[in-house]
Parts: sequence; structure tokens; C-alpha cells
Amino acid sequence: MATKNSSSDYGLPDGFLNTLRAELAGKSNEKNPNDENANKVLAELDRLGKITVKDDSIRFEGSNIVLPEQFAGDLLGAADFLKQLYKQDEEEFSFGRTFNFRPWDGAAAFQRALYRVFGTVGLGKATQTMFGKIPPKLLTIQVSPTETLQVPWGEVSMPILNAVFDLDTDYSEEYGLLFRVNVTAPRKQRARLEAFFTVVEDELKQRSIYKGKAFNGAEQPEFLDLAGIKEEEIVYSDEVMAQLEANLWGLIKHTDVMRELNIPLKRTVLLEGPFGTGKSMAGAITAKRAIENGWTFIIARPGKDNVFDVLNTAKLYAPAVVQFEDIDTIAKGGSDMEISRLLDALDGISNKTSGVLALFTTNYVEKLQKGVMRPGRIDSIIHVADLDRNGTERLIRANVSPKILSPNVDYDVVFAEVHGFLPAFIKETVGRAVRYAVARTGGSVFTIETDDIVNAAQGLRHQLDLMNAAQDGAPKAVTVDTLFRKMVGDAVRETAPTIVDDVVDGTRLYDEDGDYAGKLRT
Repeated sequence: MATKNSSSDYGLPDGFLNTLRAELAGKSNEKNPNDENANKVLAELDRLGKITVKDDSIRFEGSNIVLPEQFAGDLLGAADFLKQLYKQDEEEFSFGRTFNFRPWDGAAAFQRALYRVFGTVGLGKATQTMFGKIPPKLLTIQVSPTETLQVPWGEVSMPILNAVFDLDTDYSEEYGLLFRVNVTAPRKQRARLEAFFTVVEDELKQRSIYKGKAFNGAEQPEFLDLAGIKEEEIVYSDEVMAQLEANLWGLIKHTDVMRELNIPLKRTVLLEGPFGTGKSMAGAITAKRAIENGWTFIIARPGKDNVFDVLNTAKLYAPAVVQFEDIDTIAKGGSDMEISRLLDALDGISNKTSGVLALFTTNYVEKLQKGVMRPGRIDSIIHVADLDRNGTERLIRANVSPKILSPNVDYDVVFAEVHGFLPAFIKETVGRAVRYAVARTGGSVFTIETDDIVNAAQGLRHQLDLMNAAQDGAPKAVTVDTLFRKMVGDAVRETAPTIVDDVVDGTRLYDEDGDYAGKLRT
């Protein structure tokens, strides 16, 4: 009669196969075996692990263990294979995953994943160095304009899996600094750990602290408080409003329609004009509309943020708008090389479905070279200056309570008086008009009439003229380049009355009578 061989017949401990089956099936006795919640957690990780990890070394079909085909008919070989596999599963190994999200975003998601899966944030683990122990780290990060959060960093222990996580950073040539988690644990926990990483990834995709938010380009970003932005008080001319809607806000508001029409969401828009015309406030409105429609908004502050890092962040959290304030300050030493590099980087964003909109502003458009502003480099240039008649009326109505603004104000007369005023001057005009009305009525019940606004504007016009005259008379800075050109020009004029016209740099020269004398050959 045939006898049933036990595992000890092959040099394995009694009960080895049963133990191995339980270990690999994720049903072995863990720490706290009577903890029903822990078992539920592990069971759920096992379920997710089967989805994320495919291990062809061995699998279970009901009560049967299925081994690789090479062990067919070789029972001793199969037993030795199982023994080695069991030993390997008990040994520690290390692996990790890099997530395409910024480090602090990843740390917050990691903490939420711990709560979600284990009901705890794990145990911070001290790090031993040659200088002694470094205590567990908790970092304070900003998660909204008014809220902060403490998140783990460095080593975090999770006893239920005999695992130690190490929260760290990784660097990508395409995106810059990214979040990475390394983990050391018994090999048998691999599937469960991969499952946990899947939960972290899901937390990042569903509840990122940055995606769909407005913040600046600092390494640890600060969120923008848009609560005080009142769009009705920010007014532009009809032409500027139409261009902003078509070239910027419309793409944000009607993203799905643009995608259906195969219209690229990658676009560069330049707002140029003098101080006080509302270019920065156009960015604030853009930020508000962006987060209302699920877009990310990032502002690159001149002199503080690395514009290329900001652009990489925008790619990570697209669709996104990036506002580059005072784009002329990016040019170094009078060269537009940095701006060209930035435009080249924008051109390299080819994914039409996610999209990155670049919003540039400048008060000195004349500092930008023509090559930068040609079509194909900057898609739309919007001149933001003084208001038209309708814009003037809208601005006055937005800044004066209807309780004291007369319904009989003649806005045609008012516009003729304030024509050429920047929005800041029109606001000042309105403020002065209130004082004119109070002086006229003696402080009793009053309304602001046409004459009040006209008188206020006339009083302000003289101040505006003085300001413009002071600016025009201010000494202009002379560059080394200008001095050099003048020196060469003077020397050439002394030796030759005319200069040939085949030139390189296009510098015009004139003779002593002021007549054109050709161009300087370089």
C-alpha cells in the first residue's frame, strides 16, 4: 500500500508546506493575530497586491500549489525550490517607487495613505549617524492659504508589515525634484507593499495638495489667497476684455470644447502696458478662474523663483497656467537668451490634452527683442492701457455705491474729461468726486453728479501732466553699448562723409548736417 510522504521525507520541517502555503497566500499568523482590523487591512492589501504584482514562481489554485513546469516529475527538486523560496521570503529586501509629484505633495499623500490603510501614521524611526541618533522628522507644510500640516519625512516604521519606509526625493531631467519612497521589508510583503504604493498614487491623483490650486513657485510653495479678488472691480476696455476672453480665459472655461475641436491648450500670452493698468490683476482673475475650472495656477516671482522649475511643476500638475511677472527682468545683461530658452521649453510641451498656458507681463515691452515677439513664439500680445468709454463707466459704477451715484451721470462727458487716464487715476477721480459732492451739498444727503466727476478730473489732470513731465525730463541711463556706438560713429564721421550700406547690425549714422550717411559696417 502506498504511503503519503510527509514534508520531512524531503529534508523539510514538519508542516512546512502548510506554513508556506499560508505565508504565500497572505494568511499566515501576523503580529496581533487576533486583531480583526489588522486582518482586514492585510486581506485588502492582499487583494490589491494580486492586481499590482505578478509572480510566476508559484501560485495557488484552491488547495493545490502550482510550480514552474521545470519541476514536473522532480519532487525533490520541487521541495528544494520551495524551501529556498520560503527562506527568501523571510529575508529582507529593498525596493522603492518614484512618484511624479513634488516631494511635499507626496509626503502628505503618504500620510493620508497610512491613515486610509492602517488607521495610523506609523512610527517615526530615529536614524543612527556617526554623530548620534537623529530623531524622527515631522515637516510643517502649507496646504492652503490659511492651513498647515505636519507630515512625516525620513524613516517611518510600519510593524504590521515589518517594514521601514524612507521618504526621500528623486531627480528627473524632465520634471526636476520628485517624491520617492524606499522600503525595506521581508520579501513576502512585496505584494502588500506594492499595493500600499498604489494607494499612495491614488491619494496623489485624487487629493493632491497642489493640483487645481493657486500657489507660487517656491521650493515649498505658498498658496495664493484669492478670496479678496472682486472681478467686478477690475475693469478693462472692451477690446482688452475681448482679447482676454478669447486668448486666455476662454481656454480655461471651455477646456473640453477646445479639446473636441483639437485646439491646443498650450499657449503664450503677453500682457504689456504701463504701470497701473491692471496687468497683475488680470493674472489674479486668471488664477481664480483657473481653480474654478480645475486648472492649476502658478506664479513665477521675478528674482525669487526659478522659471524653469516653475514650468516643470506646471507640467506635473497640468492643465496649468503659469504667470511670469515682469518677463523683461528674465533677460540678463540686455540679452533675451533666457527668454528664448523659456519659450523653447514651452515649445517642447507637446501634449495637447493636458496643456500649459503661459501668461507673461511687462511694463517695458520695448526691452524685448523683435525675435521674441514674433508669431509662433508669443501667440498673443495684448496691450493693456487706458480705458475706453464703456470701461470708464464700468469702473466708476464698480467703485461708487449706487446709493450715492446719480443715475443721470453723463458718461460721454465724463469720458471726454478723463480720456488718457489710467485706471488708478480714474479711481482717484471718483474718490475726489465724493469730496466735491460733500462740499457742494454741505454734507447733507447727496448724490455724485456729472460736474462732481468732471471737476475732480480737471483737478487731477494738472497732477498727471506734472508727473508725465517729470518722467520725460528724467535723465536716461546710457549703456556701454550706446557709448561704444557713439564713439565709433563719431570716429567714422571724422574720416568719411558717407558710409556704405552693406551692413550687419543696422546702426544708422548721420553726417555733420544731420543727413543720413548710410549704416555702420561691423
